[in-house]
Amino acid sequence: MREILDLIGNTPMVRLRNIPVLRERQVYVKLEYMNPTGSHKDRIAVYMIKDAVERGFLKPGGTIVEASSGNTAISVAWASRLLGYKAIIVVEEDTSPSKVSMIKALGAEVHFAPKVPRSHPDHMFNVAERIARERGGVFLAQYANEANVTAHFETTGPEIYRELGDRIGCFVMGVGTGGSMAGISKYLKTKCRRGLKAIAVVPRGSPVLGHPGRGEEIEGLAVSGVPEIFMRYRGLVDEVVEVGFSEALENMLKLVREEGILAGLSTGANIAAILKVLDGCDDAIVTLAADSFFRYTHLIGV
Repeated sequence: MREILDLIGNTPMVRLRNIPVLRERQVYVKLEYMNPTGSHKDRIAVYMIKDAVERGFLKPGGTIVEASSGNTAISVAWASRLLGYKAIIVVEEDTSPSKVSMIKALGAEVHFAPKVPRSHPDHMFNVAERIARERGGVFLAQYANEANVTAHFETTGPEIYRELGDRIGCFVMGVGTGGSMAGISKYLKTKCRRGLKAIAVVPRGSPVLGHPGRGEEIEGLAVSGVPEIFMRYRGLVDEVVEVGFSEALENMLKLVREEGILAGLSTGANIAAILKVLDGCDDAIVTLAADSFFRYTHLIGV
């Protein structure tokens, strides 16, 4: 376990210097796409597996089950393979073939589930729970797993604080599972002596703000419900900002073209949110580049 822990984290942080409205401000982006599989989910995959082992739920050679159509699926497949466990990943049926191929290449077994409401027995979370029971596996359940928060409290938060210290005024982060927002905010709020403003980013129309139905689709952000972790740690969040898909895409491209930062769509959403709250943030503003631009080239159409 120690060896794989050494592979994750300690990613570089860069200051934005070319986007005109941000040029005179201290805006920093931590490049989480430089983790082994290309996203910050490597941190939580390792921590959730570590927690399952320490609590006696996962035995050597055991089976790990997770429901995810995104970065967590890839990270869990990667970590499971390195640690000697069998991974079973449940994805939604419209998951891109390239992601499915990557998950399979890492040795995981893939099951498809229809895109149905959470209450439906064939929703991917319910399918994953069922497979875990039938196969004697451990369902990681990233949206509720406290180890998701612990990963960022013990690694990402301290890394940010070591670089910037008490200069941090605002932490801005998209809500997918809520783990990075909760863990990093929790750590920084205990350390920053002048206080920290935690700003959560959600898709326009998100249920997080009480809207009915689904929010706009921004991959990596919660669109169809309020994650359990986010509800658990809602008190840490000072403000919630809505961002539309077009704003996220526009700012993803700005990062690539003007800053040379090859970050993905949710990072574009984070930058769009920073532009909205700029006047209310003192000192340094920090966000994460959660994953890579290369996973979203199909959205560009050029």
